[in-house]
Amino acid sequence: MKQAFTIILFWVIGCASYAQSDSIRGKQFQLTGKLIKKMQQTPGCGLVAWATVVEFQVIKLIGMNYQNKELGIIFTCPENYSNSFFKKGNTYTVVFSDKNQTGFEWTIPNKDLLKKNGLSFEPYAISVKRM
Repeated sequence: MKQAFTIILFWVIGCASYAQSDSIRGKQFQLTGKLIKKMQQTPGCGLVAWATVVEFQVIKLIGMNYQNKELGIIFTCPENYSNSFFKKGNTYTVVFSDKNQTGFEWTIPNKDLLKKNGLSFEPYAISVKRM
């Protein structure tokens, strides 16, 4: 009887952990856009958490109404991307959120670019694919 109870208990725990909801904070949006400018490189993340704003020309935006032709999105630890990944003129699909996914703040040297967005939130990239 103890074995059956233990097996059922582990089965229930396994099902509960497998069925966890999406771990992304906030609302998610998807942008298909063309890179406008070369990405500004920052020092590597370490003691300081670095991020940079990357600007895209909006081709398609799913999940929100947005009238501007350009959108800046925050990319955290940009050194994680290869030097050849972000190229001006290339098209990318970016999934981003209206919330910071971490429990700490980022040092963003070009954060003033976000003012052009006119959004009430700061968009943080979750994933990116080159088209």
